[in-house]
Amino acid sequence: MSTYYKHTKTETIEVPYSFRCEQCLKNSGMLQATISGAQAEINSNFKKLDDMKQQKLEDMAHTNLVKAVKGAYTDATEKQLYSKAFRDECPHCHKPQSWAVSGLKKERYSTPLVCLILGVILGIGCYFCIEMESRLIIAIAAAGICLILAVGSFIFNSIKIANKQRKTSDSLQKNLPVIEWSAVQHILNEQ
Repeated sequence: MSTYYKHTKTETIEVPYSFRCEQCLKNSGMLQATISGAQAEINSNFKKLDDMKQQKLEDMAHTNLVKAVKGAYTDATEKQLYSKAFRDECPHCHKPQSWAVSGLKKERYSTPLVCLILGVILGIGCYFCIEMESRLIIAIAAAGICLILAVGSFIFNSIKIANKQRKTSDSLQKNLPVIEWSAVQHILNEQ
């Protein structure tokens, strides 16, 4: 039996931003958001990758970073959806900002959707892989547990959004963050 080694790489980049607090009206000063690309992965029989595979791993990680930066840029500039990387807590009064609610709303359905897909896969897998008379009951139970997790996750996400909206509803004015996209312009220019 052979041994496999998993080689991974993740690239990140800092994006400077600032905002004027909606509660205390003070400027946050320059803050840094860290945008990460998805993790690149190569499996190998060797503990150390050869130069060609190492370069391929680095290229995959860089491509993932470019996608993440371009996605955050498009969301922020066109849709006014701000990634969680842009922290909204004021450094002075520690209150949240209303512009961060949009990022939470964007991710509201991600975990419930994963739970639902997992439930379907587990249900089908249990039904066809288990050789017992009660396989239908086991399949329904597995899918049911995932459905309950999906509903629970959706409710939890909705409560988080409602709490943040409640905390930011009494703000004096609505402001948006000023993001210095010029710091990552070289990434945005890549094809």
